[in-house]
Amino acid sequence: MAFVHLHNHTQYSLLDGACRVDKIIALAKKYDMPAVAITDHGNMFGAIDFYLTARKNGIKPIIGIETYIISGSIEADASRKDIRHHLVLLAKNLTGYKNLIKLSTKAYLKGFYYKPRIDKKILAEHSEGLICLSACLKGELPHLLYTGKEAAALEVVEFYKQTFPGRYYIEIQNHGLEEEEIVAPLLCDLAEKTSTPLVVTNDCHYLQEEDAEAHDVLLCIQTGKSLTDTNRMKYKTNQLYFKSEAEMKKLFPDIPEAYENTIKIADEIDLQLDYDDFLLPDIEIPEKYESKREYLKQLCYDAVAQKYPVVSEEIEARIDYELSVIGDMQYEGYFLIVKDFIDAANSMNVPVGPGRGSAVGSIVSYLLGITQIDPLKYGLFFERFLNPDRIGMPDIDIDFCAEGRSKIIDYVVHKYGRKSVAQIITFGTLGAKSVIKDVARVLDLPASTANEITKLIPSIPRITLEKALKQSREFSEKMHENNINASILKYSKVLEGLIRQIGIHAAGIVIGPGNLDEYVPLAVSTQKNSDNAVLVQYEGKWLDDLKILKMDFLGLKTLTLIKKTVDLVRESQGLELDSENFDLQDKASYELLSKGQTDGVFQFESGGMKKYLMDLKPNQFEDLIAMVALYRPGPMQFIESFINRKHGKEKIRYIHPLTESTLKETYGVTVYQEQVMQIARDMGGLTGAQADTLRKAIGKKKLKTMEKMKIIFVEGAARKGVDRNITEKIWTDWLDFANYAFNKSHATAYAYVAFQTAYLKAHYPVEFMAALLSLEDNPTKIPYFMEECRKMNIEVVAPNINKSSDEFRVQGNKILFGLRAIKNVGVAAIRSIMKERDKHGLFKNIFDFCSRAESVCVNKAVLESLVSSGAMDGLEGKRSQKYAAIESALEFASSVQSEKKRGQIMLFDSFSEEQDEEEFYPELPDVHPWSYTQMLNEEKKYLGFYWSGHPLKQYESLISRLVNVSTNDAVYNIESIPNNIAIAGVVSEIIKKSDKRGNPFAIIIMEDLAGKFEVMLFSKDYDNYFEFFNEGKELFIIGKKKLNYNGNDSLLKISPRKVIAFSELKEQISGDLYLKVREEFLNQDFARNLLTAADKFPGKFSLHLAVKTRKFKLLNLHSRIIKLFPDDEVLKFFKDCLIAEPKVKINFND
Repeated sequence: MAFVHLHNHTQYSLLDGACRVDKIIALAKKYDMPAVAITDHGNMFGAIDFYLTARKNGIKPIIGIETYIISGSIEADASRKDIRHHLVLLAKNLTGYKNLIKLSTKAYLKGFYYKPRIDKKILAEHSEGLICLSACLKGELPHLLYTGKEAAALEVVEFYKQTFPGRYYIEIQNHGLEEEEIVAPLLCDLAEKTSTPLVVTNDCHYLQEEDAEAHDVLLCIQTGKSLTDTNRMKYKTNQLYFKSEAEMKKLFPDIPEAYENTIKIADEIDLQLDYDDFLLPDIEIPEKYESKREYLKQLCYDAVAQKYPVVSEEIEARIDYELSVIGDMQYEGYFLIVKDFIDAANSMNVPVGPGRGSAVGSIVSYLLGITQIDPLKYGLFFERFLNPDRIGMPDIDIDFCAEGRSKIIDYVVHKYGRKSVAQIITFGTLGAKSVIKDVARVLDLPASTANEITKLIPSIPRITLEKALKQSREFSEKMHENNINASILKYSKVLEGLIRQIGIHAAGIVIGPGNLDEYVPLAVSTQKNSDNAVLVQYEGKWLDDLKILKMDFLGLKTLTLIKKTVDLVRESQGLELDSENFDLQDKASYELLSKGQTDGVFQFESGGMKKYLMDLKPNQFEDLIAMVALYRPGPMQFIESFINRKHGKEKIRYIHPLTESTLKETYGVTVYQEQVMQIARDMGGLTGAQADTLRKAIGKKKLKTMEKMKIIFVEGAARKGVDRNITEKIWTDWLDFANYAFNKSHATAYAYVAFQTAYLKAHYPVEFMAALLSLEDNPTKIPYFMEECRKMNIEVVAPNINKSSDEFRVQGNKILFGLRAIKNVGVAAIRSIMKERDKHGLFKNIFDFCSRAESVCVNKAVLESLVSSGAMDGLEGKRSQKYAAIESALEFASSVQSEKKRGQIMLFDSFSEEQDEEEFYPELPDVHPWSYTQMLNEEKKYLGFYWSGHPLKQYESLISRLVNVSTNDAVYNIESIPNNIAIAGVVSEIIKKSDKRGNPFAIIIMEDLAGKFEVMLFSKDYDNYFEFFNEGKELFIIGKKKLNYNGNDSLLKISPRKVIAFSELKEQISGDLYLKVREEFLNQDFARNLLTAADKFPGKFSLHLAVKTRKFKLLNLHSRIIKLFPDDEVLKFFKDCLIAEPKVKINFND
């Protein structure tokens, strides 16, 4: 073989390279090329991915970049006007790789201007170990020659030859471009004049020649253009693909040495990236300790007496075992570093979660305060976290209070240095649906066309176009129904999976033992609101291979909720709660959970979880651990069996006595990975490390390891007398269990957080709900939690600009509404209002308010929100008057401010008498008050819900007679609701969607006087009823209870059979009216009154009279003639003769 590709752009050349790493290496292997290079534009994003994939496939990886270089200095502002040129740099060895890291990092951190750039000074400083190629037409050398500047070109060659002695090559390319035909001979002449070796490359941007069109589409995605745009970035050739040796040799047949030099360069590459040592930052320890191992051990034994009243041999043995494993792996520093973060958080009053993931299984973590769960108490395994048989970086993820997480990151940056800490890059890719939408846009197709296609793609994780074509017949047919769709599919299949943009990992932080750019390349985020965050260029998954410290600092809002509740309890009741030591046997907490009253309770908020909790009736902490683990796709199928076994409705069975002690806590149901490990130890005699290896092999489907571990397990069980049939059955069950097995350590920690929130809600409901409302940043959920307050009989006091603060506050047994929850009222406006109120007293009227508030913060939109929401009800006048006065109030405020600036008025010192003050402010306009309906609609607009009443209130007595269900009935037991439903509601929200076939359907969110329910409109129901639904409209619904719909499963769902406006109820609804009367009223006058009523109050309800007589207890009479409507007027007409409340029965079949 006599050729190697040295100039290739992978998917990491964002929206320009269409060569996926795995595919370009597979193609190199197919072409029998011994090596291949990666030279992405200005970055090293894909270097480790490329390196490891190539090594795995027996191909030598050549790591490089095509950098952007300027002639001037990147430190000078004038550099921004300097022309960027391309230059290819390849890492010859480890020194060269480290210099590539330096160059790419400086290009981003110092030279970024639209692109990451370097200058020649920086290049010269970091040239050692690099091979340099002069690049494509955009290289400096080809550019100078093309523009006739031969003398300057000679100088450039001289600079590069001096900078890269024996390592500089003049690159020649032939993609059939006119410019290349001109430049190539000039490059060859220059190479001969300067005795510089030539090397032939192809500027590979895609894999196959037929991918050129798809690549053109990719460029349009990058630039936001369409294919029909004439003024756009476009390559004028279809030859930028990964050619075979034979195809390449046709380009420059007379220059064989240029091909041989590709092999020469490949042979010179000697880059080994095998990191043997873990790259941990140093952590200082007290001088009196000789080693980190000694210090760590002392810390553990100092804490053990605090954690365990009696230190048993088991506890000591576990501590010593874990410390020995940690010591053998040399991870003492890792644990001390993590402890330092936790201690810092505690000292700054930033709440830390009880633990996360498998680290909860470590007693060392528990003793150091890294976790708060006793692993011995709950049967958690250290080997699930650190397996002594499998060397790998430990992984302790930490939950911090969401509001305090940034403080911890700042602490880490301050402690280890800004140059040693960075966040982690992420890559957003073109997924199956997004790539089709992008391609359709480029082809000038409307968004509706793309949506019709993407709706046919199954909504499952990691779906690909190939899988979608196999799984969805409708999608496959759609993509082949015309040439346009076929083109969309053709281009999309090439572009799918390519990187669209970079992002920032939500939690990942990298900490180096020194400056990070000694180990990994860095970049700067260009995302909005990212504050130019410094990022490691490698994805998190590759950092483990490099053995560099990566920590996940997660912000958990629930920890903020717990802290805020505790703070409110201290403020309102003077109690100091210790949330880490709540009684885990507290009855009130389990009663709350058993009633499904879990809105706001961590992990347990969904409707399905509420139902299972009510069925389970948990009375011990272990039940909560199990529910956290079981309530997921897969294991959810075992929940009912778990519940039935707990309550004795299903017999608990153990396949063998050796499994009973392990499965007893979960009533014989295997729930946790740790249970598999324990049974493997108890029955098969495996060590803890072997049991974890078995667990991982089954979970990852590692067949060879599974076969090995099965033999050990079966033989070990046989030695204990266990029948082979039983061990085979257990093994088969484990293979199935692996699909849904859950980590008990994680489940225990999260169940603990769930219990903390349940405890606070049970014992301090007002403070809990105030904290919950304050932290809710989704405006649509505020009404939901307000409804929860109503159900809990907690009064929420209306917003008031003279009393309310930004957040919801506790006021005795009530909650004072927070101004932040009012639409359009931002943080700046609230701060301005509160500052002025605290400094100069309460606001008197809207004119006083406007003249004192900062106009920059409190504008017309804010005033409209405050008036309409009722927050200004405490000020003079009706809402309608204040709303009408907004413009004049702002003008008044402007004039007052102007006068104050001129020194002619001192607003707060100008009134000597009350009368003067009244005359100072303009009068409110004389306007009609808002109607009840308008007032409610304005409240709904700005608060998200009705405050002063409800649109259905005017129909309340009628509704109470006509409906057979309310949302109150459905809150905790939807199963008890009858199938035939009559219910009234106001349309709150209309959600319109389309199914996989493109057919429209809708989910209508409605509210009755108690809560919300959903009306489902599919197919014919959509056609028949959708037009009836408008937001704010009051409707009466007759229908059937809808089952098996995976929407908001806590809401009652209805399929309508009739949708009726209240004004049309008399004509549209029929049924029976039952009146119970005394015998003495049965006379001719009563008969005449009945006829009068039928004439005066006509309807479609048949009249049934139950007459209480002396002779018969009840005499039932039915009139076939008289038809009434059971509204308030009818009942008022008959009120004197009634001896019981009337009853109404709706005709559901009419």
